[in-house]
Amino acid sequence: MTNLWLVVHFAGLVLLAAGIGVANVSGIQLGKTDSPRLLVMWSGLNIGAERVLILPGALVLLVAGTALVHEEGRSFGAAWIAGAYVLWVVAIFLGAGVLGRHAHEINRLAQDEVASGAETSTASAALARSAKGPAVGMTLNVIVIAFLVLMVFKPGG
Repeated sequence: MTNLWLVVHFAGLVLLAAGIGVANVSGIQLGKTDSPRLLVMWSGLNIGAERVLILPGALVLLVAGTALVHEEGRSFGAAWIAGAYVLWVVAIFLGAGVLGRHAHEINRLAQDEVASGAETSTASAALARSAKGPAVGMTLNVIVIAFLVLMVFKPGG
């Protein structure tokens, strides 16, 4: 059964990695345009990556990882396992709670600008260029690297 959970865990990792890639590309592109139509497209892609790839991948990783801890008889109190759970909660909060809301707000503002016939964005482009997206995105990338370190080296375990 452990091999099955490893495959499921790996599938969750592939979903998450694909979503992170799409979100990073779309996040970078958001800061490079003044076109409300492009802002709608890039923020929509970011929102879609979150819904279809990132959150499902994160949930699969959580379930499969928990099953692996149980199957292998490891302690949930081990530092690297407890650390992974804490990082998971922080990543979901930052990703869905902060960055997801940021993308939704850009999308809403850009849609309003498109509906008003604006060719150049003001509010949504300013929000897309704010430091929030890159700062939270980079923090999430560091968390992913920390996850990998924990899973590969299993410090203290």
